[in-house]
Amino acid sequence: MNRRSLILIILSLSIVTMVACSTIGQKPAESTKPEGSVITVKGKIGQYMGNYFLKGENPPQEYIIVNGDPKLLDGLLKSGRTVTIEGREAMGADRLFIDKIDGKPYTGK
Repeated sequence: MNRRSLILIILSLSIVTMVACSTIGQKPAESTKPEGSVITVKGKIGQYMGNYFLKGENPPQEYIIVNGDPKLLDGLLKSGRTVTIEGREAMGADRLFIDKIDGKPYTGK
């Protein structure tokens, strides 16, 4: 192997390494909504140890609310009324990211 071939191999490996390292350092685009199954649940808002949850009546299942907004959810908790929530299952089957409450857009924290 001559000196020229060795230099070309080293240069090629250096370029490949630089390209690979530049893609590793990039952050993926963050989305505001998690990916997950879209679900609609009728139920009541509850609270336990500072966390809000939805006690579903239809389907009968409890969900921990991921994007809870105390200003809105406290009112629903105190009223005790049944609401229809559209959202997405996030980080597992027992976590819920709310998109709408009673057909109105919801922007939680």
